[in-house]
Amino acid sequence: MRVTLLAVLVLTSAACSDERAPEPGSSDAPPSAARTSPPPPPPGEQRPKSGGLVGQVSPLNSALSDLNVRVTDMGTIIDLPTDALFAFDSAELNPDATKQLEASARMIRSAPAGPIKVIGHTDSKGDDAYNQKLSEDRAQAVAAWLMKQVGVRKRAIETSGEGEKAPIAPNETLSGQDDPAGRARNRRVELVLPR
Repeated sequence: MRVTLLAVLVLTSAACSDERAPEPGSSDAPPSAARTSPPPPPPGEQRPKSGGLVGQVSPLNSALSDLNVRVTDMGTIIDLPTDALFAFDSAELNPDATKQLEASARMIRSAPAGPIKVIGHTDSKGDDAYNQKLSEDRAQAVAAWLMKQVGVRKRAIETSGEGEKAPIAPNETLSGQDDPAGRARNRRVELVLPR
């Protein structure tokens, strides 16, 4: 998934270029096409291939290794599983949450300007009102942690909770049985970064 996202980002960037390479031997080739290419860089030195894209992908690649990231029309969404962030029925961050939150902060620092949305979600177990409040409290806990981070604290951060209203996986199997794996995927905090 992460490799696919990285490949999509690189291909999308390359596809946005207006310049097309002329066909070899084509009469449409501009006069500059006859020029020779620059000499290769000295040994040990690496030249970026796409106007600095190599330097821009490295921080993203590093952050992606620890996160579940998807790109949608809403923006870049980081899915943080709440089972790794919080204890059962709690909105207090676990000490183990730091690794994923730090990786998220790195992505936020390199994201385009604009507000960051922090959206809490729960599974369908329990009372609707309780799940709604728990999802809001968890979103606020993640936002409070992010607001303390250098390079993130000056960003506008909006929080909300969806409770159990926006699952990304079934909470039950086709036969109506409980689906613990699906419910675990639904318990998450999403960080929505601007595109």
